Amino acid sequence: MLQMPPTQAAAGPIAGASPATSSRESRPEVPQGGGMPWPAIVLGGIGLGALAARGGLRALRASGVKMNFNLPSFSGMAGGLQGFESPMTRAEAKKILNIGSVAPSKDTVREAHRRLLIANHPDKGGSTYIASKINEAKEVMLGKKST
Repeated sequence: MLQMPPTQAAAGPIAGASPATSSRESRPEVPQGGGMPWPAIVLGGIGLGALAARGGLRALRASGVKMNFNLPSFSGMAGGLQGFESPMTRAEAKKILNIGSVAPSKDTVREAHRRLLIANHPDKGGSTYIASKINEAKEVMLGKKST
């Protein structure tokens, strides 16, 4: 701990300084954690704004005003986002294997399966789920699995 020499400690306030700046008691008090944190105020304002907007939209709907919100959807994308069918159909198997012909030969199916499985093999960082779907598509196309 740093201590002042006895001659300066007993001398009192610095000569020429006003008593208001030299004494500790005259400094303004700084609040220590007494105020509300600003994130709570900001989040509270956002919440109140959302509630007001919801109330306004409900009032407009109740008064008969038609509102169209043209939000983007993923259904317009190439074929849309759809899950796999259960059980897998031949049409879905052809989409998975990327085969366009109506009646593909066994060699065409095997080549498409091989090409896709090399690109998506789990040992090379591919997904086991996708690899299983590629295998299932091959089985459906070759007639080893009933649809």
